[in-house]
Formats: sequence, structure tokens, C-alpha cells
Amino acid sequence: MNNIEFNEPLSKHTTMHIGGCAKKFVYAHDDEQLANALADAQSENDRVFILGAGSNLLVSDDGFDGVVVKMADDSVEWTPQDDGYMLVTIGAGALFDEIVATACEKNCGGIECMSGIPGTLGGAIVQNIGAYGQEISEVFVSAQAMHKQSLETVTLTPQDLAFAYRTTALKTPNNPYVVLRATLRLPPFVAEDAVRRCIERNFARMVAQPPKTATELRHIVLKTRRSKGMCYDTDDFNTHSVGSFFVNPILSEKEAQRHNAANIIRNHKSMPMFPAENGMKLSAAWLIEQSDFTRGFIHKGAALSAYHTLAIVNRSDASCADVLELAQLIVKGVFKRFHITLSPEVVYLGKTGIEQLPISLPK
Repeated sequence: MNNIEFNEPLSKHTTMHIGGCAKKFVYAHDDEQLANALADAQSENDRVFILGAGSNLLVSDDGFDGVVVKMADDSVEWTPQDDGYMLVTIGAGALFDEIVATACEKNCGGIECMSGIPGTLGGAIVQNIGAYGQEISEVFVSAQAMHKQSLETVTLTPQDLAFAYRTTALKTPNNPYVVLRATLRLPPFVAEDAVRRCIERNFARMVAQPPKTATELRHIVLKTRRSKGMCYDTDDFNTHSVGSFFVNPILSEKEAQRHNAANIIRNHKSMPMFPAENGMKLSAAWLIEQSDFTRGFIHKGAALSAYHTLAIVNRSDASCADVLELAQLIVKGVFKRFHITLSPEVVYLGKTGIEQLPISLPK
């Protein structure tokens, strides 16, 4: 079976349905196909971009002048442990939500609150995805990865990945590794522990009616995400996004309280904020809405989702330029109102590779 395409439209491979063509597009179903693709790229002096499901990716209208390698190994191996935990080793191309669904069916915990997040296992590891008080770093054991130049396979530990809020050491333009597969260690689901964790992390509403099983909590999470347009639906353009376009800002406690005091004076109410590592986390969605960007706000072919202001969507035929212009308007608007700079979460693929999103960030 031919696993190579030329001048492949990248709009076909992202959840935003935006982007020009890749010079060469390769499906890597196993380690050998990946190694061959990387070796060929070296011999032809081509740039390489590794693609999962394209769920956190904005591609330039000019496309990518290099080789896109789509990780297509979706193998999964479940290994019960004597202590009740479950080890699961997953190919980088496996859809993460399918792993979550199966884990919940086995009544495993640790990832049920990440139900409905689009993307592959490889992308989940690179970005340290998380939702409703859970992060993949909490269950990560190790990953096998291939060095892009030497083609050697290495084992990466949590220390190697340097997990942080929605990022890792692999989420950099010069990252030398491609994740092949990863092993997670999932605890048995304990309803009381899940309820306590949600309450402690300010998600008490998720467990107003305490779930008895991991699957019940998964259904609650999915219902919540769907209400915000955060579950991809082919027929609903309000879900044709990269999920959260911006990260929730984390400020020092002193700085957060200063902003909160100003907001109380101005609006006679407190800002939503939550304890976070090294400070307080503010709600980017709230900041956007308070800066006069309503749900459904339209700019050319792009818009804010009708469900959630953190999602910039492709209404039908948006260009990358439309999305960038809307993102710039939002960043400037929030800064003008609050003197807080929103940082993009999306990965931007330009003509020559991963680049900083080409918008101005006020300081």
C-alpha cells in the first residue's frame, strides 16, 4: 500500500480544516516506515513535521515546504498489575479519547476527566494535555522515541519530558525526538477519590451527583464538553477549532489579587480565579467575554464558537489569515481592558516549520 502523497492539502488533516499543502506527506504505520521517512528527508535535505490528529494545529495558508509524517501506529496493550493498577502501552497514532473510553470500561481512573479531548496519544504526551483537574503527566510512566537524526530509539522518563502546564520539553521547534509509543499507569477508579479530587480542584459541579463508575464520570465530562463545543463534530462548525486557542493565564497571587481588586471596583464582583502551581489561574474565556468578545463573534471567515469564547472556529472557508487577525483582536482587546497578555496554546506550522504564532503579544 502506498503511504506517500505529494502536495497533500493539510486542511484535510486538521480539525480547523485550514492550511495549504505539504510538499510530501507520509503515513508511518510502524517504526520502520518512520525511520525510512526520516532518512529520506535527511538525504533530500527536507524539513520534517510530525503530525497526529491535527487537533491543536494551525497551518499557514502557504502550507509547509517539507515532509509531513503522520503517525499511524494505533496499537494498544493492556497489562493488569497485581496492585490493581493497569499498565497500558499505546502507539503514538492511537486516538486518545478511544483509550479513555476503554480505560473507563475497565473502570480505570486517572484519565476519565480528559474524555472528549481530540488528538492522538503522541500529541497528548507532547502537550501534557489535561482537563478538570487531571493531566496526563500524572499517569505517565515512560515513552519510546526515535531521534530524528540518528534514528536511534531511546526511552524518555518524566524527568526527560519536564512536564509543565500544557507543555513539555518536546513541545519546542528544535525537539530532536518523535514519540513512538508511551506507557501509562492507571489506578483503579475509586468514586470517593474522584469526587474529592474534583471538589479540591474547584470542579465540584462535575460531581454534584456523585458518579459510581469511571464510565459515569466520563459521560458527565462529555456532556459538559459538548455544551461548550469542545467535542469535535463534523456537522457543527462551532467545533471546528483547535479547542482552547489560548491558555489560562497564571499570575502570582499578589498580581492576581491586584487585578481582582481592580475588577471589584469596576464591576462590583470578583474575577474567577483558581489556585495553581506558582500562583493563581485566571479564566481566559472570562477575560475574553469581559473584553466585549461574545460567543459567536465573527471576523471574516473565522469566529468565536457559539458555545465557548476560548475556541476560534472556521465558519466554512476561513483562511489562516482570518484566524490570526481574530486572535490579534482578542489579545489586544484583553490587554486594553485588563493589562493581561493572553498566550496562544495552538501550534503554528508555517512554510518552514513550527513558528511562533505571528501575532503581537503586548508586554
